[in-house]
Amino acid sequence: MQHGQEGVAQCPHCAHTAPRFHFGTQAHVLGVAPGRRTFAQVPPAAPVFTAPAVAAQAAPEYQAPMPANVPRSPLQHSQALLPIGEPPPAFETPMPPQFRGSRLTTLAFMTTFASVCGIALWVWWDHANAPAGAPGAVPAQAAAPEVRRAQPASQAETHAATFEPPDTAAFAADAKALVTELFAADTPERRAACIHDAEKYGAEIEAWAHPAERPELRLLAKIPGLPLSIPGGRPVPLFKVVTSKCSAGALLRLEEGPDGKRRLHWPTLIETHDSKLAVFLETSRPEDVGWFHVALRPSHGLDLPQALRPKYLAFDAQIAAVNDPHLVACVERESPLGRFLDRESDWGKVYLARLLVRRLDIEAAAPCMIIVDCEGAPER
Repeated sequence: MQHGQEGVAQCPHCAHTAPRFHFGTQAHVLGVAPGRRTFAQVPPAAPVFTAPAVAAQAAPEYQAPMPANVPRSPLQHSQALLPIGEPPPAFETPMPPQFRGSRLTTLAFMTTFASVCGIALWVWWDHANAPAGAPGAVPAQAAAPEVRRAQPASQAETHAATFEPPDTAAFAADAKALVTELFAADTPERRAACIHDAEKYGAEIEAWAHPAERPELRLLAKIPGLPLSIPGGRPVPLFKVVTSKCSAGALLRLEEGPDGKRRLHWPTLIETHDSKLAVFLETSRPEDVGWFHVALRPSHGLDLPQALRPKYLAFDAQIAAVNDPHLVACVERESPLGRFLDRESDWGKVYLARLLVRRLDIEAAAPCMIIVDCEGAPER
């Protein structure tokens, strides 16, 4: 701003204090238009009369009167007095203590970060520069894979896998033709032509076919499923024969002869038709033994006393097309025959076997018999 010519002023550049007329007009103040430059008029010097003695001396130059001493004060910074083109001083705002970071925390973070980076770099370098096979170095043995021992398959499953499934339709057609011919035959030759190995059982066949004792055929049907033979595990189609003397139904199977033709297996038919095993268990002594064709199914032996269940391997024995009468066949687990039957049989399947049995006198829920031997068993 413009100031009057009187008074004392301070230089904005050097902070020199002097009367106003010693400075020019302030035209560089921001926001103020420059004015006309004016100069202070210096009054003419008054003539000085000197004494003759000093006339030869030159007159001194005129000096402007000095103002009284004015105390200097430090120049206060102001945006209007700063030189044009220079940035303003930085403005610092103090940060509250709660927002100030801890040097210890920062140091710990930087140390942890550097450690992680170093470990990652070392692992990468060790993996990338691992020697393929250093000479003389013993290669590390790979961990042996876990080998679980498979459960050994029973001999019945092993043998069954080697047999082709039988043609049940062809077996049914042969069974129907042979049974019809057997019950209609009026001569021993016709009956013998229907029986496998008929010359061995000729007397029994003729006694069964006597006109006074001869039964009448009522029903012939296929029994569902395929029982397996013991030993061998060969699938055997089984049929049900209902006559006037066997309402429960006898078991019938076919046997292939040397000539390749199928014929009726007489022992299975006559034993199940006349229930010979049930009669033997009722009338025989405990020491008597006998051979019989039986259908077997592995069981828990719940008909046996609880104290004897761990000792015996139990089977449900079936001697008719229906499970009546219900019989239980037992064999000692730790005997050679018990181990053989355990290997040959599998849970939930039906088997056909020829067994040497005797009566077992124990307190049980069903008639029991002990298996003494099995046809075809290699262990005695």
